[in-house]
Amino acid sequence: MRGRSVRRNPAVRAEPRGIGTARARDPLAREVKLLGALLGQVIVEQEGPELLELVERIRRRTIALRRADDPVDRARLAADLDGLDAEGAETVIRAFALYFQLANLAEERHRVRTLRRRERAARGGALDGSVAEAVLRLGASAVPGADPVAIIGRLAITPVLTAHPTEARRRTLLVALRRCRRLLERLDDLRLTPDEDRDVRRRLREEITILWRTAGLRSVVPSPLDEVRAALVFFDETLFTVVPRLYRALDAALDRLAGETTRRDRRGGRGAMPDPPAGDTGRTGARPPRVPAFLRWGSWIGGDRDGNPSVTAEVTAQTLRICSDHVLRGYEAVCARLMQTISATVPPERLAGSLARQLARDEEELPETMRMLRRRFPEEPYRRRLGAMVERLRRTRAQLTETRAPLAGRYPSADRFRAELRELAEALTEDGLGRVAWGEVADLRWQAETFGFHLASLEVRQHAAVHEATLAALREPDAKLAADLPVAPFVSAGEVLATFRAMAEVQRRFGEDACRRYIVSFTRGAGDVAAVLELAQRAGEPVPEAAATAGFAPATPVVDVVPLLETADALTAAGTILGDMLGDPAYRAHLARRGDRQEVMLGYSDSNKESGFLAASWMLYRAQEALVAVARRQGVEVTLFHGRGGATGRGGGPARRAILAQAPGSIDGRLKLTEQGEVIAARYGDPVIARRHLEQMTGAVLLASSPEHEATIAAAAASGAALMDELAQRSRDAYRALVWEEPDFAAFFRDVTPIAEISALRLGSRSAARQDAVGVAADAHGQPPPIEALRAIPWVFAWSQSRLSLPGWYGLGSALESFRTEHGEAGLDDLARLYRTWPFFESLLDNAELVLARSDLGVARAYAALAGGPDAPRLWERIEREHRSTVALLLRVTGRGALLDGQPALQRSIALRNPYVDSLSELQVRLLRRLRTLPVEDPERERLLRLVQLTVNGVAAGLQGTG
Repeated sequence: MRGRSVRRNPAVRAEPRGIGTARARDPLAREVKLLGALLGQVIVEQEGPELLELVERIRRRTIALRRADDPVDRARLAADLDGLDAEGAETVIRAFALYFQLANLAEERHRVRTLRRRERAARGGALDGSVAEAVLRLGASAVPGADPVAIIGRLAITPVLTAHPTEARRRTLLVALRRCRRLLERLDDLRLTPDEDRDVRRRLREEITILWRTAGLRSVVPSPLDEVRAALVFFDETLFTVVPRLYRALDAALDRLAGETTRRDRRGGRGAMPDPPAGDTGRTGARPPRVPAFLRWGSWIGGDRDGNPSVTAEVTAQTLRICSDHVLRGYEAVCARLMQTISATVPPERLAGSLARQLARDEEELPETMRMLRRRFPEEPYRRRLGAMVERLRRTRAQLTETRAPLAGRYPSADRFRAELRELAEALTEDGLGRVAWGEVADLRWQAETFGFHLASLEVRQHAAVHEATLAALREPDAKLAADLPVAPFVSAGEVLATFRAMAEVQRRFGEDACRRYIVSFTRGAGDVAAVLELAQRAGEPVPEAAATAGFAPATPVVDVVPLLETADALTAAGTILGDMLGDPAYRAHLARRGDRQEVMLGYSDSNKESGFLAASWMLYRAQEALVAVARRQGVEVTLFHGRGGATGRGGGPARRAILAQAPGSIDGRLKLTEQGEVIAARYGDPVIARRHLEQMTGAVLLASSPEHEATIAAAAASGAALMDELAQRSRDAYRALVWEEPDFAAFFRDVTPIAEISALRLGSRSAARQDAVGVAADAHGQPPPIEALRAIPWVFAWSQSRLSLPGWYGLGSALESFRTEHGEAGLDDLARLYRTWPFFESLLDNAELVLARSDLGVARAYAALAGGPDAPRLWERIEREHRSTVALLLRVTGRGALLDGQPALQRSIALRNPYVDSLSELQVRLLRRLRTLPVEDPERERLLRLVQLTVNGVAAGLQGTG
């Protein structure tokens, strides 16, 4: 079958002619055509021309059906799909799935290309959404308190990486696609020669061949430490180097603002914001940077044990060792590079005092290293100093990550390393080498401030009920015996205590910031927060000892307790819960010791699943208002931690727009939000895209923190709050009437989505359902978990597979329809005005519009036909009616003629992708029907399940999203 020639084979599409993509009129189309042609060649070589001809025939027929639903074409497509045996189905699925992976790569590359083109076109001006634009807008404002320097001084932005099990692609595939991306980048080089172009194409064929022969499904469930290592790829390859570039861009923006202010003053006052001149108008790099390191990274990977017993105390400790190893190696590499770079010769009599003292300390503590460095660099003291720092970092890494005894010459803490970098910069400045001090050395200082010796602050999360059960067990007369008993599935009271002891251990080793936040999921009241502090104290007691605590000495960690409000009841009572916490004298004393700073997390996913997206969004907004008000009255600084998902049905959407839509006073220079597992690769896989994402977040936080913006959104919210109260209630009623009150809906959901098959996928270390609920995640032959036990992530993922994406829009149409019935067309006109003036309402409807544009009733109807209950037709009719009503009324309020008319590029991308996704969806429906008719004991089930799961990966790639 394999190794066939592709010459003169009519099934293989021709490669684009010419060299590279730099001069192409449409580089995206050219790149997609090239990758498609190369994939076709690989398929013929590996599987034969018949398969490629079949794939092309299916593709052409689904495209034709999109143009006109012809019964003859549909019958021919059905014949092609029904005629596939298991082997043929698998190869067809893999062909479409790999095509989507390559097309997604090309689109990502084109986004980078477009960003660079826009930056060039700006000619030194401010790119829309950049930090420069934000700084210049603030600088042009006449409103008191809009000083960008002051706002920058209080910035604190914390993205938190999570490992939610929705990244359907294997790490192996992600790494291979990164290699393809680097090859494609070479095609953008104008200097590319014909030989180099041929070499890139040859290497791409190799990589695509490897991708074709690589299994698309994981054979084993990844462990939590596997997930840790997968996430660290993005730190190593992107974030470590992108972070100082962000700071540098903001520093340059302040220079640009200074130039604009001078010109305005010369003209006699503040006018409209002028266009900045082309070129570098500032002095960044020729003076000390003025931007503090305001980014801090957090991570739940290796710390989130809510429903995941695989995350143990030992895993948490090991996670910090792995993270520390990565960041210290990063510092070593930078210091080694600077040692090669800063070759300045300095006579002994001109040696700066601080540098002389550092070198003397190096001679005393690292005699062997310094003897070698003196031989190599006798007249180059900066090289000797940096060489000593490399050795100190190496010893620090050995001591911290290999649990060795303390080594002489190591850094006792990250503070000591940062102090040495500051002293190095001072010595360089004193020596007339300011540009060196304020260039790469400044970048390293920014990195050291941002990442410390722990890279990312590991956050622990556990369910409130587990803490309650643990305390009850420890209060038993025989607490030692109780400590070994389970307080949740696969979790003992001793393991809960061990978690706190592990936190104390990593704080001692890596610093307090390495792991100090403890998130209490499903917080119901202030007692759930107090329970965590009591458990932390008990962890410091020598008894009771349990098997799980054996590896950790008794110790009480520093703990910042973060209540997670994620149910409708908790969000509605947010102000009361925070008020009760602050009213507890013991807790208030604890908070005073922590600087009177309180963090509260808001859960978007579960609240959305419980109440529907519109009602949940408004509950979250109201909760923000209440929390800010209580904190101000109590004199506490509150940071709101937004637990947003990647999909709109879990609070996802464009980050910049979401930040600008938050409640007044809820930002104030501080932003903390989750970066969910399924979007990490998309946002941080490419350095250019990563920097753009971080710039958009930072710029939005700057603007959202200005008094002018807060006044504007406060006025809009005041005029729209009563309308939103009404819409939210109507929407919640409609959503709950379907999802929670319709007796046959759970069975309908199981029938019309591949939820059972998704639950059996080995996507992550955590199960699809909460294991303390009735009915855990399904196995390959069982029933899927009930809706109440199902996590929000697979809930949204399953609906996206059936092309309906119900959690992202259901209830909106009913709310708008009943609102119109009561208030008439004038009421819809009021909503249209609200859409134009209130960022929150605009963001809400725009997110729903995107979900609706990606849904497809025609394809979803085929999934609905899988439902066998007598009420299935009625439920489908209800959903279809709601969908049509939602689209019509949303367009009425937004004033657009069709979905995504305001985003034509995205509209076109979805239209072009849909026929290809249709092929996999049609095949998935057929496979599901066959799978569900087989007896549980039939051995064919395993093969069919695998095929369904392959289509799940393919559809996710085609839709560019999971859950």
